Amino acid sequence: MDALTFVSLLLTTARLTRLVTADRITEKYRVAIISRVSPEGLLAYLIVCDWCVSFYIGAAVSGAWWAFGDYGWFELVTLALSASYVAGFLNSKVDD
Repeated sequence: MDALTFVSLLLTTARLTRLVTADRITEKYRVAIISRVSPEGLLAYLIVCDWCVSFYIGAAVSGAWWAFGDYGWFELVTLALSASYVAGFLNSKVDD
């Protein structure tokens, strides 16, 4: 694995973690799951915990790289997610 691929997989994991735990676009799904379980329980916590979710997403991304890393579409997806994360992060730091 080269350095660009490694960084891309890290940033892809970060972007997908943010998508699951905090982005507005997935909020209704998080709320639906949390409303079906105890809001104070471990499952509800797991859904909003960046550290918890990132482990599972990191494992999935690593497994996907192992299975599909030689395919151009996989690189395209991971680079797009990486660019999304970096752009979102940088834009959140700019004063309006």
